[in-house]
Amino acid sequence: MTEEQEDILSLFGVPGIGAKTFAKLTGIFGSAGAVFLASDRDLLAVEGIGPVLLRNLRTLDCKKLVGAQKKIMDKVGAVMLTRHDPDYPPQLNIFPSAPPVLFVRGDTKALQLPALAFVGTRKPSSWGVSMTEKLASGAAHAGYCVVSGMATGIDSAAHRAALEENGKTAAVFGCGADIIYPPENKRLSEEIVRSGCVISHFLMGTQCSPGNFPARNAVIVGLSLGTIVVEAPRKSGALITADLTLRAKRPLFTVPGNADSPTSEGTNNLLARGAHPISKIEHIISVLGHSLPPDLHSEKKVAQAVKRPLPPGLGGQILETLAGGPLQVEALCSRLGEPVQNILNELTLLEMDGFVRQKPGKVFEKN
Repeated sequence: MTEEQEDILSLFGVPGIGAKTFAKLTGIFGSAGAVFLASDRDLLAVEGIGPVLLRNLRTLDCKKLVGAQKKIMDKVGAVMLTRHDPDYPPQLNIFPSAPPVLFVRGDTKALQLPALAFVGTRKPSSWGVSMTEKLASGAAHAGYCVVSGMATGIDSAAHRAALEENGKTAAVFGCGADIIYPPENKRLSEEIVRSGCVISHFLMGTQCSPGNFPARNAVIVGLSLGTIVVEAPRKSGALITADLTLRAKRPLFTVPGNADSPTSEGTNNLLARGAHPISKIEHIISVLGHSLPPDLHSEKKVAQAVKRPLPPGLGGQILETLAGGPLQVEALCSRLGEPVQNILNELTLLEMDGFVRQKPGKVFEKN
């Protein structure tokens, strides 16, 4: 890490200095290092800089902060990108108040690809998951990096579809890049790091909190050429990302759902705000003005997607049994002659890996 990078990290690590204040200070004083050398009088003359922020700036132990961040980065294999780095995402760098630092685990080159964001409810219907898989698979096949937040539901379905297509995907965290949230997506995060990257503008070690998600969502929007909202109820957090997309003047796409479906109420309402209705990846590529790959036929492609090998042991037996149709947990226990706890443990692993999905009434079906 260069001295300039250490200065940038230190200034961004001052409590109370976010991306906008960082941009304002470095714009006035010329660099992060110059901010630390500025007089109290000059700093207090900057709008938004008061006694508390000045005290935070003066009392920060920069050496300790940088040392602690380096230690965690080394431990988890992360790198730090600043806005001067060639691997800093170009679509995000357009914004004046883009994060001054990004922590990345995995392939930073994935962030150079044209990207599409996928967002939606954490409790999607089987139809919503199917649509997400079709669109994300098509996006990955067309050469786009699939960007999402690795939450359960639509986010996870989009990441997994991109991985199964052997494409690139990036998960944007609302916590430090070293902390997996939600914890049950640990295995998914490892797959993403191997075939794409996880990314965060929060300092390493930052715990997840509700207040972090709006800023996380802004990064998702900034990374992407457009945002696809697949399925979202009226009060879904995905609609915040939709609002940010419209404010950023980037294309917003939505998959229309049934008029009486609660999980489609939010997405359907976006149509009145100018969202493009879509059902195929070709629709998105056309709006973006890009060329279609010669072999891109979304529906056929998804139908003929290469299936992952069945897991061994009880997991494989469960999937073979579910091939005949959805079953309740009790029916699986009866057919396989296994106790409930064994079946539930295996179903949890299968669901985390995207092999099965749970429906109401403890009914499971094969993806």
